[in-house]
Amino acid sequence: MQFKMPLRPLLFVCAIGLFFSSCQKDGPSEPKDLIDIETRDAAWTKLSIPGQLRGTSAIYGNIDDTLVVATMYKIYMTTNKGASWQMVNDAGFGIPSFSMYQGELMALSNFQDHSTSPILFSLDMGKNWSGKGKYGYEVYDKVRVNRKETKVSETESYKISPQPNEIIDKEYGRPLMQPDKLVRVTDKGEKTLDFPFRRQLNYIYHDKKNRLYIGAEGTRFEWSIKGNERTYPTSTDTAIIYISKLPISAH
Repeated sequence: MQFKMPLRPLLFVCAIGLFFSSCQKDGPSEPKDLIDIETRDAAWTKLSIPGQLRGTSAIYGNIDDTLVVATMYKIYMTTNKGASWQMVNDAGFGIPSFSMYQGELMALSNFQDHSTSPILFSLDMGKNWSGKGKYGYEVYDKVRVNRKETKVSETESYKISPQPNEIIDKEYGRPLMQPDKLVRVTDKGEKTLDFPFRRQLNYIYHDKKNRLYIGAEGTRFEWSIKGNERTYPTSTDTAIIYISKLPISAH
């Protein structure tokens, strides 16, 4: 005996089947919170070194050739524009700056605004490091690096500037820490740059092509919308480097 189904219910069943079939074929879409929108910025390239206790504390080199980065206690380098990183030294102490003198790259050890006291030395652009340099105190005593400001000409520099703590935590009655900003300094005064990332910034540097490099912490500032204006920082255990895609001006 044949079983006959009316045409309209049959079409309905087929439509339901096609719907679920298409859902299985397409698969789940990527959650929006897994997309790092910072990597899509038009003006800045973002590089990341995962698995770090702290952010980027020092930078030297350039993204086109060899870039050397300290993540507080460790030194990394990349020769493929940040696609991969090689740890070249585990110093065990903080590295606040790098400086180059006649082919010798130096890692400094003083975390003041102007770092001094070279303590590690490399003759091959950061691949290998030694505790003994090729010069004497008459050279190393003069080494000073401004961690928070980089001078691109006699009349122009760029610096990291803290924002005033004007937002008060209503629950505890104390100022909230603010993300740092970037400032251009000329003989005409200071002007805040359009820097869209809300982070604590540790280091600023420029290469020979006048591109800015910014070393940052992995913690991003985010604000509560629950009424008491408290921060809920998100730590990614990642050292961050931002690089301007275009050269900065140098007048």
